Amino acid sequence: MEETILSRFETGIEKFNSGEYYDCHDILEDVWFDIRGPSRKFYQGLIHLAVGFYHILKRKNPNGAISQLTKGKEKLSAYLPQFQGVELTDLLGKINTCITEITKIKNGESVSFDESLIPRIKFDRKLFIEPE
Repeated sequence: MEETILSRFETGIEKFNSGEYYDCHDILEDVWFDIRGPSRKFYQGLIHLAVGFYHILKRKNPNGAISQLTKGKEKLSAYLPQFQGVELTDLLGKINTCITEITKIKNGESVSFDESLIPRIKFDRKLFIEPE
């Protein structure tokens, strides 16, 4: 039986919230491939966030992290305050904080990134509408 977009999306969010950013990216990219229309950028924005945190935590690449987080923030901003059950206002505020802190690493003002700054994605499955 083929998994629904909702079930795959939920799994992707669970991976993000547990710090498994590479796996999150893979799962959400799989969802993104199946989406058509204007909501594609929403899923792509979440993928950018996962890749951004992967860059800073696993690759120690602040430039890549800033680039990916910024792309994600820009794409997701179009869907404020909430889309497909994902609360975006608080999420994007916390992404801004992460970008600021990662910029300090890039500029040599800090040596490490505080992982506790990474937000969890708040998701209400009752607000998700399964794409056709």
